[in-house]
Amino acid sequence: MFDHSESVELPPYRAVLVVDARAFGSNSDPDQELLAEAVPDVVALAFERAALTHVWENALFPHNTGDGMGIGFDVRHLPSVVDRFFDALQDVLAERDRRWRAHDRRVRLQLRASLNVGPVREPDAGGKSAVVGSTVITTHRLLDSPPVRAVLTRSDPEQTFLAVVLSQRVFDDVLASGYARLPASRVVPTFVRVKEFAGTVYLYVPNPSGDLLTHGIGEYQQQLDAAAAAQADPQPGSVTNTMTGTHSGPAIQVGHLHGGLHTGPS
Repeated sequence: MFDHSESVELPPYRAVLVVDARAFGSNSDPDQELLAEAVPDVVALAFERAALTHVWENALFPHNTGDGMGIGFDVRHLPSVVDRFFDALQDVLAERDRRWRAHDRRVRLQLRASLNVGPVREPDAGGKSAVVGSTVITTHRLLDSPPVRAVLTRSDPEQTFLAVVLSQRVFDDVLASGYARLPASRVVPTFVRVKEFAGTVYLYVPNPSGDLLTHGIGEYQQQLDAAAAAQADPQPGSVTNTMTGTHSGPAIQVGHLHGGLHTGPS
């Protein structure tokens, strides 16, 4: 029989938001300090612009990551955050970029944002324990997934300042169920594999630009998926040879040969 004395209580469900700066390490030390201070500033201002100051002021387990930050909040605010916060953050980043551009074009802040929901065991009152669990870890992992990084790489850095990845749970509970006004058609599903996480997530770009307008997020992601599949599962009959040692003549690989083979002048 199951021993109920060994059961563990499920922690409360929390929304987890994490942001980090693109190419943070490529900046000089003084610029890194400027950007690190700017991240919580622009996030707080975006919450204010989105009429969600109460979410920011009552943030759960806020934590600094050096090149970004993360917070938790009550899941009932998820629809409002999805609808309003990310668009507001894009606008705030654009305004900050115009200000910095007038003084020093080397300083640039583009953010990746990840939003997830799930059980989170929060720190105790004495602060002796850390925020742990797969929900928080996955939220951070998604920021490093190639599709999210590719979105900013393929866009105009003076127009697109934010790329967002939403977890499957956020999509199902908030967008697909109709609680958010943001149409589900505005996000692009994509499969990602990063460290211990593998699954479908949804990309949202408030202000797409550059190659994103030419080919779209979805088309480019299909190309990435096809290339990854081809690399993982080569076509039947394909051959890969490795040559070692010293060789001074031409190297020729032949599948089926009919007739003579001539390598010198005819």
